[in-house]
Amino acid sequence: MNPSAGQAPPDLQSILATLSQYVPQAAGVEQAVQNTVDVYQPAPDAQAVLERPHDPRLRPQNRSATASPKPKPMVDPATIVTWQEGLRCVTKIAAQNAQFAVSIKRMMDDQRKHEMRWYSERQALKQSQVTRVDASAKAQSILQALGTGTPAPATAQTDVEKDAELAAFDRKIFAAQVAMEEAMTGELKGLGVPFFGTKTDLIRGDASIVPMGGGLNGNALVNEVDLMALRRKMVQHLEDLYRD
Repeated sequence: MNPSAGQAPPDLQSILATLSQYVPQAAGVEQAVQNTVDVYQPAPDAQAVLERPHDPRLRPQNRSATASPKPKPMVDPATIVTWQEGLRCVTKIAAQNAQFAVSIKRMMDDQRKHEMRWYSERQALKQSQVTRVDASAKAQSILQALGTGTPAPATAQTDVEKDAELAAFDRKIFAAQVAMEEAMTGELKGLGVPFFGTKTDLIRGDASIVPMGGGLNGNALVNEVDLMALRRKMVQHLEDLYRD
């Protein structure tokens, strides 16, 4: 059963009057909401970007399309047979390899120590020869003073024997020096210094004048005499550059 059956409908005026009582309260609630809620506001720059009309012509640049130029490859030191090109090459190597100067200075120091030691040993040998002569002469003088008539032992060296002894020592020094130079040549080649690892097909065995561009792939040729001169010039350049 409907509990409102038989009752008259409420007066329209009284309903409107009842609703009008709630209008100020609703307005107050809306004002309170606006005062307490922090509405998001874009930053000026961001808002300008958002409001800026889209231009279809503006597209992000493709970085791969503007790739930087590739660096020029360094010339192979083994193909260099001219001084100017070799000088440019060793200058680039020294600038790019922080250990280059350290290695060159170490080799210079080792060479100086070996040469000083060989010189000292040779001087010691010569002094030993002089000492032996003096000892032999002194022994002979003592025997003569005693009047024994016994000849002194033949301990004194003749000039020929002394020269032969020095020559044998010098040969040993020369062999040691050659071994040192070969070892240093290998080190210089490993560091990429021109003229110390030149390709064999660019070297002529005689000292004749060689034509430019006569080697493999149009490279210049060099004879052994000129190559040795280039090596000595490069060594002198490095010594002048890194001498303390």
